[in-house]
Amino acid sequence: MFKVAKKFFRLMKDQFWRAKQEYLKYYRELPIDDKIILLESEHGKKLDGSIFYIIKYLATNDKYQDYKIYVTSLGRNLRRFKQFMTEHGIENVTPVMLASDEYMRLLASAKYLINDTSFGPYYIKKEGQVYLNTWHGTPLKTLGKSDASDYHSIGNILRNFVQSDYLMYPNAYTRDIMIRDYMLENISQGSVIMSGYPRNEVFFDSDARQAVRERLELNGKRVYVYMPTYRGKVSKGKTSKSSAYLTYYLFELDKRLGEDEILYVNLHPLATDGIDFSEFKNIRKFPKEYEVYEFLNIADVLITDYSSVFFDFAVTGRKIVLFTYDEEEYLASRGMYFDIRGLPFPRVYELDSLMEELRSEKNYDEKSFLSEFCPYDCANASQLLCDRVILCEDTGLEVEPIKDNGKENVLIYAGNLAGNGITVSLISLLNTIDIGKRNYIVAFKTEHIAKNKEQLKKLPEGVTYFPFSGDFNLTIWDRVKRKFFKSKFITATSFAGKSNDLLGDAFMQFFGGARINSVIQFNGYEAEIILLFSAFPGKKTIFVHNNMVEEARKKKNQRWDVLEYAYRHYDNVAIVTEDMRAPTLEISKHPDNIKVVKNTINYSQILEKAKAEFEEGSYAKCSVTFDEARAALESDAIKFINIGRYSPEKGQDRLIDAFAAFNKENPNSYLFIIGGYTQSDTYDNLLKQLEDYSLSDRVILLTSMPNPYTVLKKCDYFILSSRYEGFGLVLAEADILGKPVISTDIAGPRTFMQRYGGTLVEDSTEGILSGMHMLTEGKVPVMNVDYEQYNDETRKQFEALF
Repeated sequence: MFKVAKKFFRLMKDQFWRAKQEYLKYYRELPIDDKIILLESEHGKKLDGSIFYIIKYLATNDKYQDYKIYVTSLGRNLRRFKQFMTEHGIENVTPVMLASDEYMRLLASAKYLINDTSFGPYYIKKEGQVYLNTWHGTPLKTLGKSDASDYHSIGNILRNFVQSDYLMYPNAYTRDIMIRDYMLENISQGSVIMSGYPRNEVFFDSDARQAVRERLELNGKRVYVYMPTYRGKVSKGKTSKSSAYLTYYLFELDKRLGEDEILYVNLHPLATDGIDFSEFKNIRKFPKEYEVYEFLNIADVLITDYSSVFFDFAVTGRKIVLFTYDEEEYLASRGMYFDIRGLPFPRVYELDSLMEELRSEKNYDEKSFLSEFCPYDCANASQLLCDRVILCEDTGLEVEPIKDNGKENVLIYAGNLAGNGITVSLISLLNTIDIGKRNYIVAFKTEHIAKNKEQLKKLPEGVTYFPFSGDFNLTIWDRVKRKFFKSKFITATSFAGKSNDLLGDAFMQFFGGARINSVIQFNGYEAEIILLFSAFPGKKTIFVHNNMVEEARKKKNQRWDVLEYAYRHYDNVAIVTEDMRAPTLEISKHPDNIKVVKNTINYSQILEKAKAEFEEGSYAKCSVTFDEARAALESDAIKFINIGRYSPEKGQDRLIDAFAAFNKENPNSYLFIIGGYTQSDTYDNLLKQLEDYSLSDRVILLTSMPNPYTVLKKCDYFILSSRYEGFGLVLAEADILGKPVISTDIAGPRTFMQRYGGTLVEDSTEGILSGMHMLTEGKVPVMNVDYEQYNDETRKQFEALF
């Protein structure tokens, strides 16, 4: 109780946490104010770029004098934002602190929302709000699903795009990439608006350029601006290799610059920390009193590298030089949408060449570049954009809805995508059904799949995904209610409530704005996610992959009240084998919605993957050395195998007991067990069991093996030793590879084995030992399954859900 109290008081001191508790109340209660506009740039960190120029237009144009205009600011930036706007003649715009109570009120009630990045994961767009997302640059480096490292964690950006009424893009290239790599087709109900970036309109203002140059006494000087990409990583203030290079280059440039030359540098704040600009004679930092593009406009030459700023500056017609001294190293670590060697701008790699380019006239033609990337840039972009979105005037901008093929959208919750039977069955299902009939979108919590994100690459072409992250939006009372639910003081029915507002709002928080026609809670686990998807207002299905009665009673990892609530509220309860009907019915007492949808079996893929060789590093852990494991596989010994996660219900302990007895009579024998890690200590217990039997060299345990078929194909016999099971997909996989199989006589595999002539043994250690003898004596024939016919039946069962 002391720890709980301490945590509560710590949270109560956190203004952001407190404000978020109030946001949901404001979302539910506050009406929309048609005369409020809320703008935000990079979560309140900045007041520049397109958001600044939109604010400037709104604040100085009589059309908007009746509107109340607010801009988000981090608390530490409030004073600077106010001063900055005053210096630019902007008087009727109010900075509002991010995470404040006022901010949450505005987020819930402002009619117009304009953002160049994203609102936080707690934001839910209300019906009637108009959301314009301007983004913040033409992409050069890969984004969304094409991002090599973070393709799984795009949920909040994707969610913001889906909620947006208008997505503003400066060219068709950006439009096509953003829609493709954030997978917006068919799910977004918003429109694309083609417009020049408001921030670029300053480049058409020669008077503003001249005024800044005169103010800084730069007339007669050749002005260079250096805006490199930040390459470092935040690591406790340590100087990175790239920072050291940067410091060296600046010192060397300063030596080479003449009296009539000056270089202004705009760096990431972390890159600036280790540089003392007072030591330079001809190099200076960007002055803080100017907006970034307002100041960039004074440049005679822009120096950059992999930054998208060159897309914008190109409209000036002035020279651009790419200083890509680390090109090979950088490009190897970061994906690009196109080869920068195809750009018209000169590229240099060392200082002498850079100085030569800076002092020479422009000698390239960028007409085709401007035609492709800057077709809409103009001096009044802010006016055209704002008057179209806010006043609904026809300003000549192209506006078109995001493409939608009109097919049914099915959102499938996939769990954590661990390398287990549920993930295998999902990917197999998606590879087997006709995915052209509907649009399938796989959903998952970002934080749950970080270790398993490679599984996303196994999704078939045409299947998209929708990550979501963060906690439910909850009021203080909702949190109390949830605490009671988690402590089992109240049931799932009480937690959900009669109106289901709490769960319904949570679903809107994660997926609001997306066009979704039906949902499938495919993994069938995770109490809160089960309840979350039960709140979806359309057709919903939950899968049952295991004997949930046994899961609840023996493993205690399921709540009976949650399953009972779900099995009654979902339209379909899809059991993967007829054997699961009785235990499922025991929970729900509701037979009408229980339907059999067997696991599909991707037999061709199994045969293909089995062609690979067993290699070192193809697993996370092995209880013996690789050489010992390979020698065992290549030997002429008897080789049994079991595949299943390391968990008590898989019965691997009694399998080892049985093998210990078998090995006494047949010392030239091995047992391989392949499984994944679980939250239990089963794996460690099995290792101890092997030591007790002195079988550590005869029973080989492997973990987390993406392709277990390389081992399975070299073994002689497969044994399913489970105490209870949903189906036991590995039985079919072993059969496909021509292995005789036995299974304990339990619900789940029983129907499959009986239908196809499989061999069942008594559900005990003795039964497993008897089965081992039957296998080695040739009394267990290989089953005869027509897997194409089997999959056809499964496809029809799946289609029946809709």
